[in-house]
Amino acid sequence: MAQLENQRQTQGEGNPQTAEESLKLLTEQLQNIQQSLVEQLRRDVNQLESEKSRLNTEIEQMRSHYQQLQSQQQTTEQRVWTQQLAQILATQLQEELRQQQLNYLAANASHSSDNQDENSYELLAALNSTLNSTLRALQQDINSYQSNFSQQLGRMQSLEQQGEAILEALVTRIRLQLQETYRPERISSRPKITPGNRPAALPGRSSQQPPAVSPAPTTPATPTTPSPQTANFKLGVVLVLISSLMFSLQNIVVRVLLREQNIFGLFKVGGFITPSPGNSLFILLLRMIVVAPIMAFVIAPLFYNNTWRDIKHLGQKSQFGRLLSVIGSGFFLFLSQFFIYIALGNIPTGVATTIFFVYPTITILLSWLIFRDKPTFLLVLATISIYIGGFLTIPSFTKGVMANVTLGVASAILSGLAFAVYVVLIKVSRMHPIPFSVVNFTTILFLSASVLPFFGYQVKPTMWTSLLIGTLVLATTTLSGYLFTNMGVPLIGPALASVVSASGPALTTILAFLIIQENLQLYQILGVVLVTVWVIGISAQNLKPKNPPSQPAASK
Repeated sequence: MAQLENQRQTQGEGNPQTAEESLKLLTEQLQNIQQSLVEQLRRDVNQLESEKSRLNTEIEQMRSHYQQLQSQQQTTEQRVWTQQLAQILATQLQEELRQQQLNYLAANASHSSDNQDENSYELLAALNSTLNSTLRALQQDINSYQSNFSQQLGRMQSLEQQGEAILEALVTRIRLQLQETYRPERISSRPKITPGNRPAALPGRSSQQPPAVSPAPTTPATPTTPSPQTANFKLGVVLVLISSLMFSLQNIVVRVLLREQNIFGLFKVGGFITPSPGNSLFILLLRMIVVAPIMAFVIAPLFYNNTWRDIKHLGQKSQFGRLLSVIGSGFFLFLSQFFIYIALGNIPTGVATTIFFVYPTITILLSWLIFRDKPTFLLVLATISIYIGGFLTIPSFTKGVMANVTLGVASAILSGLAFAVYVVLIKVSRMHPIPFSVVNFTTILFLSASVLPFFGYQVKPTMWTSLLIGTLVLATTTLSGYLFTNMGVPLIGPALASVVSASGPALTTILAFLIIQENLQLYQILGVVLVTVWVIGISAQNLKPKNPPSQPAASK
């Protein structure tokens, strides 16, 4: 083996161009094999789906046919038994009566009238014995029919059990193939996806993230030229970073809509609508009117073909619990965005975002209470540090002339609390992120339209055009962040994406300083840094394998 390796190395060193061409050819072949396997798995899934529906239809037909046969067979057997009994009785009675008449006539001719009573008694005794024998024969026939019917019922029950077992195995196989089909594949340098926690999300992010990843051990390689996997990894990091910038920019746009800002220190713009609960709800409604239809009818079919099938599946009675969890998650996401809009109208953007990012600590507490996921000492330390950092970012109450600091801070805390419940319900629902997001957007749109009449809104006639343009920009940042997230997460994995996304407070603070000249005090900047570092630390926990290093991780 050593000599063979030396020969290969000698050949590769002597002809590097041939080695590069071989490597490219091998890479193309592997990609073609991967594409063919994915296509074949999709065809198998479609075929299994059709087979599943056909088996369900046949089982329902067998059950209805079985019930009809059961009722018809009972009625038919009773009629047949009655007819047979009547025929047998009539035949036996005719024979007996004919025989008795002949005997009676012969007896009357040969015997005297004294023997008439004795002949009548004998005639009745013979008739009685005939009837008894006939009834015994009928009882035997009934017993045989009952035995045959019981055997048929047993066979039908065994067939039903076999059909249920086949369906269960079929559903399990379909689920496994779907998981394999939509699991992001990694070659050597990429980690494999395994069930775990979900990545952190920014305020306004309403997409469910796929399960987190735990890195698989790989053999270190020293390539001489950048591989396609390395390029894809870098592209994924850039896409996720851009999505985080989009969500941070979304908060700045909301701030501009509610308060006049100095853009890049050159000109002032904004304050198209006054900060109030009703006006914040109105902005959320305008945003959802644009985002929800585009998400449902453009983005969802583009990234996941079975979106509407999964949503329709939630309407089944057996999925009532999941339906409640999905709708409940949309309700708490609606509350989170409603409160964060109120906070952005009353306190600085970086402060509101930083206070909002206390939600990972609340998620840890809820997971401990609901899923018995006891936090480690590091998570407890992170929780305390995040609370300290959030407290440091609270503005001074003596400087809040235009803004209601108390309302802004309370709204940011309530937004983080509602978002923590939303994250927990994501884990409970166990639904694909794209149909999950469609249901969430629809729920937010419905709740915004339903609750807005109770609050009311006020828009100056001269501000409608500017407000609608700002809403379109807000919807564009939302959809752009969602698109970049769904394109970047499959390239680098959800766990690393959550680490990049956890830089939200710092990115928002930097963008707010650059775009709207929003300055923070030194202790507020320290609070932003403290919260950002520990949120990144909590997200980085997802990169660690759940199993001990000494034991190999079992594939799930």
